Amino acid sequence: MKHFILFVLLLTGFTIATQAQQKTISGTVKDLNGALPGASVAEKGVPTNGVIADPNGRFKLTLKGQGHTIVVKLIGFTAQEIDVTGKTSVDVVLQPSTQGLDEVVVVGFNSTKRITNTGAVSAVSGAEIRNVPTANVQNALMGKLPGFVSQQRSGQPGRDASDFFIRGVSSLNSEGNKPLIIVDDIEYSYDQLQQINVNEIESISILKDASTTAIYGIKGANGVLVVTTRRGKSGRPQVNLRVESGQQSPVRTPKFLDSYETAMLVNEAYRNDGLQPQFTDEDLRLFKDGSDPYGHPNVNWYDAVFKKHSYQANTNVDVSGGTEAVRYFMSGGFLAQNGLVKDFSDPRNEVNTNYFFRRYNFRSNLDMRVSKSLTLRLDVTTRFGNINQPRSANVVSEVYNFEKIHPYSAPFINPNGSYSFARDTKDALPTINARLANGGYSRSNRADFNVLFGGTQDLSFLTKGLTLTGRVAYAGIEQYSRNLFRPEEPPSFYYNPVDNSYLLDPRGNYRLQAYRVTGNTDSYSRNVNVQAFLSYDRAFGDHNLNGLLLFNRQSYSFKSDIPANFRGFSFKAGYNYQQKYLVDFNGAYNGSDRFKAKERNGFFPAVGLGWAISQEPFLKESSFIRLLKIRASYGVVGSDVTDGNRYLFRQEYFEGGGYSFGENHTNNGTILEGDLGTPDVTWEKARKADVGLDVNLFNDQLSFTFDYFYDVRFDQLVRKGSVPTMIGIGYSPANVAKTSNKGFDGQINYRGSIRRFNFNTGLVFQYFKNKVLFRDEAQPAYPWLRETGRPIDQPFGYTFVGYYTPDDIQKIQSNAHDKPATPLSEYPIQAGDLKYKDINGDGVIDNNDRGPIGRPNLANTVLGLTVGANYKGFSANLLFQGAFGYSFSVVGTGIETFQSQFQPIHQERWTPENAANAQFPRLTSNPTTVNSARTYMSDFWLINARYVRLKTVDLGYQMPSNWLPQRINNARLYLSAYNLFTWTNYDKYQQDPEVSSNSAGDAYINQRVINLGIQIGFK
Repeated sequence: MKHFILFVLLLTGFTIATQAQQKTISGTVKDLNGALPGASVAEKGVPTNGVIADPNGRFKLTLKGQGHTIVVKLIGFTAQEIDVTGKTSVDVVLQPSTQGLDEVVVVGFNSTKRITNTGAVSAVSGAEIRNVPTANVQNALMGKLPGFVSQQRSGQPGRDASDFFIRGVSSLNSEGNKPLIIVDDIEYSYDQLQQINVNEIESISILKDASTTAIYGIKGANGVLVVTTRRGKSGRPQVNLRVESGQQSPVRTPKFLDSYETAMLVNEAYRNDGLQPQFTDEDLRLFKDGSDPYGHPNVNWYDAVFKKHSYQANTNVDVSGGTEAVRYFMSGGFLAQNGLVKDFSDPRNEVNTNYFFRRYNFRSNLDMRVSKSLTLRLDVTTRFGNINQPRSANVVSEVYNFEKIHPYSAPFINPNGSYSFARDTKDALPTINARLANGGYSRSNRADFNVLFGGTQDLSFLTKGLTLTGRVAYAGIEQYSRNLFRPEEPPSFYYNPVDNSYLLDPRGNYRLQAYRVTGNTDSYSRNVNVQAFLSYDRAFGDHNLNGLLLFNRQSYSFKSDIPANFRGFSFKAGYNYQQKYLVDFNGAYNGSDRFKAKERNGFFPAVGLGWAISQEPFLKESSFIRLLKIRASYGVVGSDVTDGNRYLFRQEYFEGGGYSFGENHTNNGTILEGDLGTPDVTWEKARKADVGLDVNLFNDQLSFTFDYFYDVRFDQLVRKGSVPTMIGIGYSPANVAKTSNKGFDGQINYRGSIRRFNFNTGLVFQYFKNKVLFRDEAQPAYPWLRETGRPIDQPFGYTFVGYYTPDDIQKIQSNAHDKPATPLSEYPIQAGDLKYKDINGDGVIDNNDRGPIGRPNLANTVLGLTVGANYKGFSANLLFQGAFGYSFSVVGTGIETFQSQFQPIHQERWTPENAANAQFPRLTSNPTTVNSARTYMSDFWLINARYVRLKTVDLGYQMPSNWLPQRINNARLYLSAYNLFTWTNYDKYQQDPEVSSNSAGDAYINQRVINLGIQIGFK
């Protein structure tokens, strides 16, 4: 009996233990954008026990081992280990990753795995940038991709896209540094890239070395940005809705002095110039106490014209799914950005004179399997955009411009509601609000239409792994402008509070003129691209071969111009043995019709080599080193981008203006002689060398990529500087310049987890240094004036050595032998003026004393630090981005007295009492003295700048699946931000650190955006 009871107890315990070990776990696999079908879910320690998530991302797994951990993996995402102790259901949120061994990286007309890639490629998934609240994709990439550097010059709605470069610049042509942009293997322009909705993007890669860009031949010298859009996957329809709205505000708001402070400094400047002060003590008192707001106004025109916030909204919906026969992805979106200008218009006019941008996007990507061996694709996308701005007015510039209005020029509005005018300025214009209310608008309307039709035929019946692909793509752009305006300025009056009288402005307009409308076709272009290529990819045991042979023809026409044509052949050939020894050959034979026939085509070859040391027997089984790969590449690529005539090899003639002959002044047409042609001109060339290292450690938790590069750009298309201008005609660009560009870039990523708390961090870094090896320039008088040997776009100016002191002035007036050098100027030097170094020692400050100062305006060092974490549905991702090693200056209405509004920096001017601590020269009303930044650029004005931004923030909560209604499989609330905080190293200027150098810095101010959104996925 005892044995029987013991047997029953053991059997019961075994049954309970077996049931416990065979616990079933169900759940859903998602990312921040919705369900992830196809993810593998396996039991840790029992790799054969696994399932694949269904089209809705759902899975069910019965545990068979002793552990309580599941491992979830999907290519393109970081793998996660989930402890399921005490749980029967879990939601798994995967984070995007491009650093795994098997991660697929898109390159030219193909894709490759990270473990077998021999080129320098950086990539980011669309999911990583989809929540950045900016209208332009390139604004979201700075600090995310090593080798990518950008500058956002403006924050104007619809015109806030960043200029961007890959590994800096290496051409002396400003236009010749722009990367090639490829979207789904079709070339796009900068404008077209700006119009793409980020919701449509699957991934973005930048190709940086010759091994990856040689296939583009004459277009590959500046690197390539490759965008892949999303495509459908087999399964039930998945519908995703994203709705977000937010507030925009200036990153940095300028501060101007009030009427009293301005009047005090104006009087001081007049006294310095030997003039009678403009304002009496009584004027100053009335400005200060504000007791006479109409006779002595005090208006901060920035605050009066601009709001503190404006509205932004973005809505996207996409549908994807399909069967094995047809797969589809369709997306539609609407973006609205409003401007910061206050609404001054008459509601009855129904005229919007503010800044705004509206964009409508639609995309349809279809994949159809016609037979077992033939697939077709049809991609259709269209975009409509409207950009509105006040008619003929840069409002920020108007506010900065002291010559157009002062804080004491006029009241914002007269007591009777009429407009006032700036009667103390030369133009005596109506006040800014008067002109904004009645000046009308300039509106740009743009429509983009793209269609791609292609097919791929499997030719395995000839040989396994061979396919033939053909594509025809069409892109059309139409842009026209509409201008609504009044032919005359609105009536405005001077109100005299002494006798309560009104005086009409000098133009004498008593009534408001009716609006007029004009229109113009600004752009009308057509681009047709035909491609045909054979692809081959096959494994023979341990040997893997791949190849591609491509024919590519492109024809681009603008308005009624003769089409520009490009045609060529490209090839790829790759081999690897056991994914260990890697060889890639790439090349192109192509050209463009900018050059004459014998110089039109060229051959651009490249080779890439790699050794995956981690695949060697002594490391292959290591759990510590998952990837250790050395790679190198070398090749030649080209560029045909430059200014000048369409056909550089011949002279062109143009219709000129009319000329009057005879007593009756008959007007006759004329012919204008264009630049002389350069007969043997050909494309620019770049020799690119790259050495790289890829490392993955600790089961891919730690990854590291490093590249060193050295490029030489030769036969550059620039105009000869040694040709004297006295010949009276211009020269077309010729192959007469050579530059170098070297540096390094890379990234370090680490991810980890503590139970269900997952975290990741990444550092992106890059540095480049370029140099002009030769430039055809006029022989300078002194060696320090030569541009050869300097960085590209090296600024030149005077060297600041302090302020002229009263002792200096005494020596100058007495003509002492040790007197300091002075400029040849109609204005005598005074104490407190800027003093510059006399480099050539002739006692005169002139152009021969200019030399290299500061650095070019493009940052040569860029860092990006990403920090992310998620826990039980909560997620946080932050990107800090910094730029270093560049300079900028502000001139004219941005900083100079009596051209710019008076600013706090002007209060720190030189005075006898403040000589030791002065941060600004003495005040003067003369615009061309030695104190003028525009006339005498120097390193006093050109500052070495650096900044760090909290570039993007994304805080979100993914709702658990069991909270959601039956037809909803995903819901996420999020708060995102862009340009949230900025730290700079300068206080001389109030402009944004990405301002264009040697400008007034009065572009529409870059914006900070704080956004609230919700994303819902329907099944």
